[in-house]
Amino acid sequence: MIIQKLTTQELTEAVASSLGLRPNAPKLAIAKASLRRAASVLAPATRSGMLRFAGDPLEPFAISAEDLDNALEELITFGDVLEMGRLPDEPWGTPAIVLRPAPPAFVKRTNGDFVIIGIAGDHPSPLTQALQDRLTDDGRIRRLKALPDEDLGAHLQLLGLLPLSEQAWLRAPAVEAAAAHLARWKATLASAGPSSTVIEGLSILDSSRDVHFYKGRWREADSRTSGVFVARRPKAYGAALWSLVDLEAGAVRKIIDLHDSGDRQTPHDLAWRLQSAVDAEHGRPQAYRVSRSENRVEIELFSPLPAFAERRLTLVGERAQPARGALLSYSVPEAAAAIEISQLKTLLWMTEYSRGQ
Repeated sequence: MIIQKLTTQELTEAVASSLGLRPNAPKLAIAKASLRRAASVLAPATRSGMLRFAGDPLEPFAISAEDLDNALEELITFGDVLEMGRLPDEPWGTPAIVLRPAPPAFVKRTNGDFVIIGIAGDHPSPLTQALQDRLTDDGRIRRLKALPDEDLGAHLQLLGLLPLSEQAWLRAPAVEAAAAHLARWKATLASAGPSSTVIEGLSILDSSRDVHFYKGRWREADSRTSGVFVARRPKAYGAALWSLVDLEAGAVRKIIDLHDSGDRQTPHDLAWRLQSAVDAEHGRPQAYRVSRSENRVEIELFSPLPAFAERRLTLVGERAQPARGALLSYSVPEAAAAIEISQLKTLLWMTEYSRGQ
């Protein structure tokens, strides 16, 4: 047996090729391809199991645990991996929330482009090599452009990819007032059984703190804490659970874990939209800030976006480097900016942040 010594570059190219990527693929593209394979092998999988499965072999690539976790989050956000509840016929020990590979599918955009999503089992890609060579992967979504006179949608269906409408992929929630959204969740909380315990390590999103500094809004509940809060409660294994909690002097009166019975939105998506409703009702709505240059508009945000809003902005624009204290930033064509800003106002009850604030 001959053992060949590889340089870091040669190793990167070999691994990228084995995952169906171009030799010069960036590290995070390799990380996402590894996570797609992990989802196929492990499903139903836990988040920690997938990260461990993909992360251990990727150790030579110096991909941090945070970067790998962010890569998995984007796979969930854009539809390659589904975060779902446990099925009734699954083994008793299956966690309540698991990750599964989404079936290969495509979304035909209104501009004629095609977005490729899903996981093709053990195969690196559901596409033929000719189509794979035409694929553009910007690190967030994979896109194909149809050639002149090419019926690309029909071709993709022949390959077994499912057609998915743009609206179905966006999975936008129904339009409603912030007060109605908040009232519905509070009614669900009120129907929960009573409690009178103190949960160690319970963190809350403090609605009295500055909406323009998301990380600074989190604090641990203490004996001075009373009211209804979006919260995270620790559990013995895995990530903390997203919850809605009613506290009195730091003790839990009632608590529910956030979950969408239809598996359309993840718990943190539910939490972030719920907090946006809370902020709007408290008279301190979350904000966006805009700046313009040439034919583009940069939309800066100060809190995490639910996946439906992130998918919308990614469809029409691209992620930009945040500046001036913003948490997220998207650069979109000027022609699309008004519609996207309207959606932020309508679905997340946001207001524009003036530079003087």
